[in-house]
Amino acid sequence: MTYTPKIAIIGAGPSGLTLARLLHCSGIPSVVFESDPTPESRTTYGGSIDLHEDSGQLALREAGLWDEFQKLARYEGEDRILKDRFNNIAIEQKDLDTGRPEIDRKYLRDMLLNSIPPEYMRWDHRLKEVSGDGTLRFSNGVTAAGFDLVVGADGAWSKVQRLLSTIRPFYTGVSAIELWYHDIDSFDPDMNAMIGHGSHFCFGEETGRCLLTQRQDNGVVRTLACMRVPEEYLADKGVENPDRDGAVAFLLREFGEWAPELKRLLTKSNGPVYSRPFYMLPVGFRWPHKKGFTLIGDSCHLMTPFAGIGVNMAMQDSLELAHAIIANKDGELDAAIHKFEKTMWPRAEKAAKLTWESTLSRFDSDGIKVLQARLEMALASRGELKKREPKGSPPAEKVGELKLED
Repeated sequence: MTYTPKIAIIGAGPSGLTLARLLHCSGIPSVVFESDPTPESRTTYGGSIDLHEDSGQLALREAGLWDEFQKLARYEGEDRILKDRFNNIAIEQKDLDTGRPEIDRKYLRDMLLNSIPPEYMRWDHRLKEVSGDGTLRFSNGVTAAGFDLVVGADGAWSKVQRLLSTIRPFYTGVSAIELWYHDIDSFDPDMNAMIGHGSHFCFGEETGRCLLTQRQDNGVVRTLACMRVPEEYLADKGVENPDRDGAVAFLLREFGEWAPELKRLLTKSNGPVYSRPFYMLPVGFRWPHKKGFTLIGDSCHLMTPFAGIGVNMAMQDSLELAHAIIANKDGELDAAIHKFEKTMWPRAEKAAKLTWESTLSRFDSDGIKVLQARLEMALASRGELKKREPKGSPPAEKVGELKLED
């Protein structure tokens, strides 16, 4: 009789759902415990994601979701504009096939969620405690046990991670006010044109400030007004949970010497406003292996968004872990999980180091020069670049380590 391991996945983010889908494709069911009350209850998802050929895209290919991804991908989102705080353009990349199309986080989540049987999901299950024997206790009073493997895909403040490690995320020295804009093409055509089709980055360099603006789908835009400040700074200034008027007044003081055209990004928000302190796990984070448990995604390599590789790393975790489980479902599962971890740790360390360097350089006096060189190097690594087709063309399938040029 074929033995099928009993798998619990904590968290229905990109890593958890990708793992559940990949296992499902190989006939291995799983149970996904998610804290959201319902599939529709989440109202914020974060920024758009550029999926890379060797990681996020590869996971979707193996999950049988490539055609669905093509319907949702925004290849025009590959465009990038880099400016200084006086609105001078340092670099502009338009209509180039970089191999990294964008997709809104909500679309990615819905696509993955719709690809697994509904009976896999346990909504309104916020993990309260996990015991060393694998018993899971949830805030709703439910207890679950008897799993061969508990996978912590439960994000930055993972309860599963707490069982495996005493190390916690640290404050990176950077916080942001997150601003959202809806129907921007209608209410401010000039700002809409300035932003372009993809990402619009503005560095204040020695001011310790930057504006990161990113196009979403359907006329939606998101800006992170980032500041190099102490951890308690936003609370001290009364914008830890800001209303729009308070956030605007605060940001106009913080970005007072910036070009008027760029300050419009701070004053024109007509959507939600959030405060976002950024945390990371230390570069080189790992944990003592424990039978019956492992971690993927932010729970084991939480990073800032300044290198743009977090979700790709998470989906590659899911792909490699799925391979380990599928190949060893009749054999030594624990040995396979430990081997997966020992492969993932150095990959995560490399990505975390790049992210940490990128986080620091965004606020250095030569931050524009550093990012400009990184973007140009990334493009050069692709060889002769082609003009992008309206919806792009599927890249040749690649297998290998996540590339970390930018």
